[in-house]
Amino acid sequence: MVDKRSGRQSAEAAEQTKKSILCAAADLFSQKGFDKVSVREISEVAGVSHGLIRHHFGSKEQIWHRICDEIHLYIQGLMETLVEEADSNLPPNERLFEMMIRLMASLLVDPRPSRLAASAMGSKEELFDYLYDLTGKTEKAFAMELERAQAAGYLTDSSMEELKWFCCLFSDAPATLRPLLSQTYGPEQDKALLEHWRLFARLLAPMLGIEKSTIPEPANLRELMVCGTCEPDHVV
Repeated sequence: MVDKRSGRQSAEAAEQTKKSILCAAADLFSQKGFDKVSVREISEVAGVSHGLIRHHFGSKEQIWHRICDEIHLYIQGLMETLVEEADSNLPPNERLFEMMIRLMASLLVDPRPSRLAASAMGSKEELFDYLYDLTGKTEKAFAMELERAQAAGYLTDSSMEELKWFCCLFSDAPATLRPLLSQTYGPEQDKALLEHWRLFARLLAPMLGIEKSTIPEPANLRELMVCGTCEPDHVV
């Protein structure tokens, strides 16, 4: 008879191995892009054998799909939390502004979802389609907030797609243009990201009729990020 405790430990060890593989792959895909990462490289970073990765996932594409599934859950939780925590007594424009600046803070603290999306866009079309289909399901809450703001007379010429584009530009730029970020705001990463976030907030504010004097002045971005969803270990 198989010892139940041993069986449970083996199952837990297998899950931990799969998590290590996914974390290693997510980091490599976000840093180098999907096409430039090999299964052997993932195995080296994860500290497991090439065969074990094949056993758990089968192929690099299947690893990508699993990471996308996890990102979908991550982004969905992030957006749901933003909606739940937003002050329902605020006017629609102020409420949407609060949600968007907190979303940007979260994506800048942990850039892997944005970097993985950029990796998908630069690789096979089917990789992007898979990621886009998943993340598309998480947009309903923000779309409703946008509709409320538009009904109040703000962002009337904008669409959800344009709002996503605006956010993608700012969330991915620090990683893609890191040397330029350092030249602009200095070599200290946290301070540079904070200044980049402030630029985003300043540009967004007039679009939503927000007075510049009311824009938050956090000491660091972790003051605004969504707690419990944005630390890197929660992505995969």
